[in-house]
Amino acid sequence: MSIEKILITGANGYLAQFIIDRLRGEYELTLTDIVELDRAIAGTTFIKADVTNAAEIQAACANQDAVVHLVALVRGRSDKPAPLFADVMVKGTWNVAEACVKQSVKKLVNISSISACPPAPNAKLPYEVDDDFQFGPGDLYYALAKYLGEQICAAYHQAHGLDVIHVRPGVIDGDGQNPGPTAPEVVKDPWFVYVDPRDVAQCVARAIETKTVQYGAYNAVAGRADSRFAWRQAAEDLGYSPDHNWPEIPGDDT
Repeated sequence: MSIEKILITGANGYLAQFIIDRLRGEYELTLTDIVELDRAIAGTTFIKADVTNAAEIQAACANQDAVVHLVALVRGRSDKPAPLFADVMVKGTWNVAEACVKQSVKKLVNISSISACPPAPNAKLPYEVDDDFQFGPGDLYYALAKYLGEQICAAYHQAHGLDVIHVRPGVIDGDGQNPGPTAPEVVKDPWFVYVDPRDVAQCVARAIETKTVQYGAYNAVAGRADSRFAWRQAAEDLGYSPDHNWPEIPGDDT
C-alpha cells in the first residue's frame, strides 16, 4: 500500500502545524478546516470544509490515500456544552470514517488522546493501551468524545477493512491549554504526561509509513521512565522514538 496523497483535517490547529511540517515534502498534502488557514503553506492545497457536513468532508477525501484526522474541541473547551462535543468530535469523526470508505481512502490516522482511556484507580502504571480505564467527572465531554471517536473508527476497520491507527498524544507542550511540565515535590507514581508536538508529528509519520499494522492504538508521550502512559509499544510496532524528553527534569533515566 503506497501512500502519496494525504488529507489533514483541523489543519489550522496548533498540533497540525507540526504534522504538516513533518509530512510536507514527502507527501502531497491537502489541508482542510472550517476556517481559512492563519498562514500560507507552500506546496499544499487548502479546501474549506466542515467535518460535521458529510458531503463536504466526503468531497475533501476524494483521491486521497490517507487521512490524518485532527479536528477536536481543545482550547477553551471547559465551558462548551455536551452536544457540541457530540456534533464536532463524534459526528465529525463518523463523517470522516464514512468518507474514507466512500472515497476508497486506504488509511485513517485518528488523533485521539490519552484522555480517551483514563487509567482506572487500580490500573498498573505506566498505563498500557487496553488496560482498565475509568472515566471521571473532570473533562468528561472531551474524554468521552475521544473514546467514541476511537470506537467509530474501529467499527469501520472491522466492517470495511479501513486501516486505522489511533495516535494518543499526551499533554501537548506549548498549546496554551496547560502549563509546561515541572517535577512534583513528592513523586509516588509515574506522573509525566507531556509530549513535545514534534514527537507527536513523528508518531503520525510512523503510523503513515507502517505496512504491518492495520489497526492499533498507541500512546505518543515523552520517552521517559516516569511517563504515566507507556510508549514502548509504539516504538516496537511503529518505530516511534521520542526525541524531546525534558532531560533537565529528574526521572528521565530511560
